[in-house]
Amino acid sequence: MIRLLNAGESTLTPIEFGDLLKRPNVLKDAIWVDLLNPTDEEELFVETQLGLEILTKEEMHEIEESSRLFETKGAIYMSCWLISFDGDIPENKSVALVMSRKHFVSIRHSDHHPFRVFTTESKRVKSLPFHDAAHAFVEVLDTILNQVASTLRHVEQKLNTLSLRIFADEKALKKSGQNYDLKDVVQELGKCNSLVNNLRESAVSFQNITPFFLANTTEWLEADDIKRLNTLERDTRSLREYDAQLSAEMNFLLDSTVGLISIQQNQSMKVLSVAALLLAFI
Repeated sequence: MIRLLNAGESTLTPIEFGDLLKRPNVLKDAIWVDLLNPTDEEELFVETQLGLEILTKEEMHEIEESSRLFETKGAIYMSCWLISFDGDIPENKSVALVMSRKHFVSIRHSDHHPFRVFTTESKRVKSLPFHDAAHAFVEVLDTILNQVASTLRHVEQKLNTLSLRIFADEKALKKSGQNYDLKDVVQELGKCNSLVNNLRESAVSFQNITPFFLANTTEWLEADDIKRLNTLERDTRSLREYDAQLSAEMNFLLDSTVGLISIQQNQSMKVLSVAALLLAFI
């Protein structure tokens, strides 16, 4: 699927590949070209018309920094990890961001919320029109970091709920009909830990992208874009500190839960030992 956004617009609009073949100038006029699960024909067409290399799925999953951040022939190529909630288990998928002076191309083989919000204006708090490719790129970065921050806040709320459950009075919970199975808590903490690890990986990739982009596009950017990118760089560092705090809290809750489970098991063993002893005298 190919979606396009022109200068003065704020929403990505899908276009049929057949229509694009008849009107190639529509592609050249767009400041943002979003490729979602592109076919080989679509990739080749975009490459030919824009003079930009479209990274393959394999290239997007390279782990070396030199393969994920590089500049060639006047264009900048960046790959980052974004979390996807499409499956039963959230997982990181690689997204490629290609920038030239006139065009911003995003290449994805998975769907992500930060891109869906640009498909309809109703999903965005503000829908200001984009004036050039760099502006669109900065807006995408901002939206991605906002999702990382909101997901981390969700994890924090989940940990607060689990903390109350872990340290609640067992008798009071059972009296009110609530479950006090700490094994379920361990599973929930494991899910939270996996989610935070994915978000950390995403934040790390963005911590590298922002300064790389700034270093290679100073002549393209307006003062407002530079200011926002510097702000996003600071926000990324703050998010990494935030996820470190959440990781420490999860470790504490996990250690506490395992300790309480051990105490419960020891108490159960004591009861069984006493029962066995009484039966021996009967």
